[in-house]
Amino acid sequence: MAPKSVNVLGLGRSPVHTVILLAWPAIIEQIMLTLVGYVDTAMVGAIGAQATAAVGVTTSTMWLINGLFSAFGVGFSVQVAQCIGAEDYEGCRQAIRQSVLSVLGFGALTTLVCQLIGGQLPLWLGAPPEVAREAGAYFRILTSVMVLHMGSAVFSAILRCSGDTKTPMLLNILTNVMNIILNTLFIFEPSVHHTPFGSFTLPGLGMGVRGAAIASAISMGTVGLLLLLTTFLRKGEAHIDFHQNWRPDPLVWRLALRFGLPVAFERVTVSCGQIIFTMMVTHLGTVALAAHTLANTAESISYLPAVGISFAATTLVGQAKGAENRDMAFQFGKIVTKMGIVMGVMMFALLFFGARGLVGIFTRDLAVIALGAGALRIEALVQPLQNCEIVLAGAMRGGGDARFQFYVGLVCMWGVRLPVAFLMAFVFDLGLYGIWCGMAADIAMRGVLNLWRFYSGRWYGALH
Repeated sequence: MAPKSVNVLGLGRSPVHTVILLAWPAIIEQIMLTLVGYVDTAMVGAIGAQATAAVGVTTSTMWLINGLFSAFGVGFSVQVAQCIGAEDYEGCRQAIRQSVLSVLGFGALTTLVCQLIGGQLPLWLGAPPEVAREAGAYFRILTSVMVLHMGSAVFSAILRCSGDTKTPMLLNILTNVMNIILNTLFIFEPSVHHTPFGSFTLPGLGMGVRGAAIASAISMGTVGLLLLLTTFLRKGEAHIDFHQNWRPDPLVWRLALRFGLPVAFERVTVSCGQIIFTMMVTHLGTVALAAHTLANTAESISYLPAVGISFAATTLVGQAKGAENRDMAFQFGKIVTKMGIVMGVMMFALLFFGARGLVGIFTRDLAVIALGAGALRIEALVQPLQNCEIVLAGAMRGGGDARFQFYVGLVCMWGVRLPVAFLMAFVFDLGLYGIWCGMAADIAMRGVLNLWRFYSGRWYGALH
């Protein structure tokens, strides 16, 4: 049966139970999304540091693209949540229809731009020629399905804000199964394996980095297509079909810009900073770039529970705001803050004490493992603040306050991370550790600012 849009404010036996019911599928979904990158990095890492660097050099650019897609998701999904809370189901349907138009238009434009710049992008980012060739091919293949990839980001956000967190979770599990099977086929040469029951041969095309890109593109494209179909097949008051009005709606787009444009500015600001950040790392050499890539991949697990909780917070606070229930909106925000702190303490322990093991999943290069583990331990120190920042950003976006996150991103990336990273890495000669000191300082400041914003109460009336 296709999923149905629901008002989720009273979904659980208590507010905490309600958050957990919405959050756990979103957490699993984020783990599944991240595992796509994990699997690619781990499998490519078996080839060598140069292959790892080729996958990692355009990562910051993909973060920029994903950030823009997320901005569209926020712009339309917050409207969906608030319309459901207010029981305005025609407004909900109109927002979903406009989101489909945005995916078709902006997704196609993104694909075109990425294909035009893909060959030169790694060189612009400072990659050595032997890395840049494979990195450019990887980026072009990966961005060939941007319409479907954008659809995955936008429609997942809409489904979550309409109370369905399980469908995106299940589809992303499917993505990972596909990605592992296809990676095995595309990356490696055919190999013979011996068991007590006999020998067998695993087929392989031996395409290396390009094979990883093809596998990921097929997997990402498939989940995007399935989420688009789910958007049309869902039941209930928010159902859409081809016979409804599909003309552009200026009111919906104005609201989408109000909610989404600050998110886009924030992601562009942060991601442009990330690109400069990556350029700093490339100047430290291939080993440092490989260690940075692997440490970033390992570190990404630390905030997955917080991201899942933040999606639940956006849905709950958005629907509470639509129902004009201020007390409930604040209650959900306080609950997710406490959950974020608990998760942050747990992730500190994981990253600090398990650093070598986490980086060692992806490579056997001892120099890369040692450097990446040291960077991870620096990041571990700010995990409680990072998790608070993430869950509160989701809660406040649900209430319509996305503009503050842009200011936070601007100040912390350009006023804290980049200056501190440059000073520590190149003036005090701490290399990659200095780079990660800048990252940790940025994250700590974001956490402090978001805690202040939420408890000041200014976020709730930000649009009035």
